[in-house]
Amino acid sequence: MSSFKNYSLIIGLFVLALIIVALLSPMDVILARQATFIGTDLHRASDNETPVRTKMDIGDVEHMEAFPKKFGSWIGLNYDSSEDAERLEAEFLLLRTYLNMEFYQPVNFMVIQSKDTSTFHPPPVCYRSAGWEIEEEGMVEIPISHMAWANEMAVDSNGELANPIRAKKLLAAKRSNGIIEERELALYFYVKGGMFENKVTMFEVTLAAPLDGPYDDKLSVAKYFMGDTIPYMFEPAEEEERLATYLTQSKSGILLMTILFLIPIGIIIVPRVKWR
Repeated sequence: MSSFKNYSLIIGLFVLALIIVALLSPMDVILARQATFIGTDLHRASDNETPVRTKMDIGDVEHMEAFPKKFGSWIGLNYDSSEDAERLEAEFLLLRTYLNMEFYQPVNFMVIQSKDTSTFHPPPVCYRSAGWEIEEEGMVEIPISHMAWANEMAVDSNGELANPIRAKKLLAAKRSNGIIEERELALYFYVKGGMFENKVTMFEVTLAAPLDGPYDDKLSVAKYFMGDTIPYMFEPAEEEERLATYLTQSKSGILLMTILFLIPIGIIIVPRVKWR
């Protein structure tokens, strides 16, 4: 008993620290909700990440295979991706081509997830290794046409989206004897955090671009398609209130907080009163 008395102060302070950390933590951490971020940087956090919540178990084959083959004016066709998944050492790979009679432009949609970041190569690396020349790279903002989804996104004091979804843009060309034979436009982003903490998950949209000249119309199609897919897999995530704020909104919550603080106080004081 005397040994517990000797360590009761340390134990009590440790328990108190745990309680304070828990009370100051966001509700999504306490309730283990799958808070994730859409971002454009693979290995580091960036200032243009958008907080979202997953609506599908991304990475689960059955869930992703159930992603709609038809939505809006888009109709999709699956490809057998087993060989590509093995070659890329991917944990999961979805390859699908979508058609839209409004654009007459096939769009390729890919979702890839790998548990080993060392084997995952970003699109610029993959294009170069396949003999493509990177002509242009940049960043684009993805418009969300889904009204209910867009209405839930936070806006700043100027009425603009506080955390718009952005994707990286890549324009690549393949030459033969100095002549461009193919040109391709790609938009892609990564999903990080939550259940994806130790994995690499990338969403990519690609489509053929004109062999020369502007490609603005193709870029519009790619952005439009990507904006149409996002509401099926994600929903906006507002900043969660802290547990302490939530508990202080009710008498029972205040009582619970009081009990929580009495626990470490009891651990520190009771042994000294009983065994003095």
